[in-house]
Amino acid sequence: MNATLAHAVELAPIVERVHGANHPELSRVRELTLGIADHPDAARSASLWAELRDVTDTYTLPADACEGFTGFYEALAAADAQLVG
Repeated sequence: MNATLAHAVELAPIVERVHGANHPELSRVRELTLGIADHPDAARSASLWAELRDVTDTYTLPADACEGFTGFYEALAAADAQLVG
């Protein structure tokens, strides 16, 4: 697994736990992140990445994003650029 994606996988449950009450979409973001990490199949991953971009509004941070939230979305965006292009 790509190191940037691995970092996002680490942060996903933490960010969901801290911010999930105000950002219920983080539950789906976590699921998609884990799904991408678990599916090496390119076609399946491409559809998961597309949904992830949609759910996160292409990794747009909310006003109340903390350092961890920021790092999570930055890691997702970097992994997206590296793995999907």
